[in-house]
Amino acid sequence: MGTMGRRLRKVLRGAAVLWGSFTLVFLIFTAVPDPARELAGQQADPEVIADIRARFGLDDPPMVRYWNALAALSPIGEKQDGGWGFRMPSLGQSFVRPASVVSLLADALPATALLALTALTLAMLFGIPMGLLAARVPGGWFDRIVVGGSVLGMSAPSFFMAILIGFLFAVKWGGWTGLPLTGSLWDLDAEGRTVISPVHLVLPAMTLGLRPLAVLSQLMRGAALDVLSSPHVRTARAFGASMKDIMWRHVLRNALNPVVTAASGWLAQLLAGAVFVEFVFGWRGLGFLLFEALEQHDLPVVMGGVLLVSFTFVAVNALADLSYRWLDPRAAQA
Repeated sequence: MGTMGRRLRKVLRGAAVLWGSFTLVFLIFTAVPDPARELAGQQADPEVIADIRARFGLDDPPMVRYWNALAALSPIGEKQDGGWGFRMPSLGQSFVRPASVVSLLADALPATALLALTALTLAMLFGIPMGLLAARVPGGWFDRIVVGGSVLGMSAPSFFMAILIGFLFAVKWGGWTGLPLTGSLWDLDAEGRTVISPVHLVLPAMTLGLRPLAVLSQLMRGAALDVLSSPHVRTARAFGASMKDIMWRHVLRNALNPVVTAASGWLAQLLAGAVFVEFVFGWRGLGFLLFEALEQHDLPVVMGGVLLVSFTFVAVNALADLSYRWLDPRAAQA
C-alpha cells in the first residue's frame, strides 16, 4: 500500500506539473491584446479580423477558451463520429498553417529528439571518463583542465557558442572540416532526391552538448571523489586491489546516481534549449518550429510545444526514478 501510494503521488505530481504549465502559458497568451489583429495585420479590414476571431474561437471569454482547450486534452470525451469514449487528445489548429498542432509537433519532434539524444550521448561518453580521470589525481593538470573547462562550459550561453562554433568550424575552417553551417536532417542530393544528411547534425549536436558535458564531468568528478574516500574503497585498496579495478567495480556504478539525475533533467532541457541552436544552424526541429511560431504569433503551436516539453520532463523523471532502483536498490525502499 505504501509503494502504491508513492506511485500514485508521483502520477498526481506529474499531472499537476502538466496542468500548471498549460495554465501558465494560457494566462500569458491571454494577455496578448488581440491575437486576431496580430495575425491579420494592423491595416486589415474589420471583417477579416472578425472572421479570424470566429474561426479560432477568439471572441469567446478567456474562461470559455481555457475550458475548451483543457477539455480537448482529455482522452475521454465526445468523439468526432458522435458518442462518448476514448479519443486522441487535441491541441487545436495552428493559426498560420493549415494543419493541426499535433501533426506539426509530430513532424518536428523526431529531428529535435535525435539532436538532443546525440548531444546528451556525446556529453556522457566524454563527461563520465573525464570526471573519472580527473578524480584519480585531484589537483593534477588534467583535473585543473576539467574543472576550468566545466566552469567555462556552464557559463557560456548556447546561442553565443552556436555562433562561435559555426564561424570557426564551418566558415573559417570549413575547407578543412567539410562541415556546412546550416542544414537539416533531410536534404536534397544532386538528383533532387530526399536523403538523410547526418553531416548537418555535427555542429548543432556539438554546441548543444557543451553545457551538459561540463555539468556531467564535474558531477562525475565530485561523486567519484566521494566514493574513493568511502570505507569499502579503502578496504579494497588495503587488500591490494588495483586502481583500475577500484574505478571500474566500485567507483563507476556508485557514482552514477547524480550523473543519472543530471542526465535525466538535461534531456528535457536540451529539447527546450534547442531553439537558438536549431535557428542558428537551420536544423528544422521543434525549436525551429517554436521560433517561427513565436514570430508569427501562432499561439496554439507555442502552447503545444511547451506542453510537450513539460510532458518530456515528467516522463524522463519517471524513467530516471526507475533507473535509481537498478543503480541503488535502497532507493526502492525510500
